[in-house]
Amino acid sequence: MQLTLGFVRSGSQILVKDVDCDQNQVSTRLIDATDLPDQNLQGLFVGQTEHFEQLLGLLEKEKIHYPIMEGQSFDLGYTGFEDMPAFQFKELATNVSNRWQLSHNFKSLENMFQFTSHLRVLWHKDRLTFHEELWAWLKRNLAAVDLSIVFNDVVQTELKTEDGQKEQKPKLTQSLLSGAKKAHFISGGGKEQMLMDRYLDKWNEAFEVTEWDATKGRFVATVMLDRSPIIIMARMTSLSPLQRSLLTSLFNGLQA
Repeated sequence: MQLTLGFVRSGSQILVKDVDCDQNQVSTRLIDATDLPDQNLQGLFVGQTEHFEQLLGLLEKEKIHYPIMEGQSFDLGYTGFEDMPAFQFKELATNVSNRWQLSHNFKSLENMFQFTSHLRVLWHKDRLTFHEELWAWLKRNLAAVDLSIVFNDVVQTELKTEDGQKEQKPKLTQSLLSGAKKAHFISGGGKEQMLMDRYLDKWNEAFEVTEWDATKGRFVATVMLDRSPIIIMARMTSLSPLQRSLLTSLFNGLQA
């Protein structure tokens, strides 16, 4: 798993550092500020106030995806960030990610009833939007580096009748919402069907974490909503008891 942090160098440049958590190696690159939306960061530090003001419009759009923090809140300056060794950088990235998810966990607890009520309405009216909003909520509350949701979907297929006429008929398939920073939709595929089959014996109505590998940060969970199975797969730095309770509470609320 790779964790990525950035530090604003100037009003036009950002230093980005990636840590390979498995190899404990760090790579550094300097990017143009206009390329920031294409980066999957877990956090961004700002040192000087004038740099923040120059990038204000861009950072306002980015702050929904990851925390944007003053370097001094971590006793961190640009040079210290640039020269930070791998082991220390990994600790910093993990700390930033954990703070981010904890903040969202508490906010979600405060708004759980409203959010589950909203999702229940979407479940019956617009399944794709339901899964898109669920993906975004899970991404924030798990502080996931990347996240995928596999779910049953219905597509219209063209078939020929016995008399040779063409007609549209619904067909059950599996779809995927997957991404690192934003979710991308993929409709129907053999890979998604294989995943459903793989976890066939795991299905029950209750939300269940079926796999959590803390070393690799690999997370898999399953749940059933109205007989419709859902698989959640993510890579993340930690899985706390609070996160487990939060996810269980969300899906219990959706099944109520």
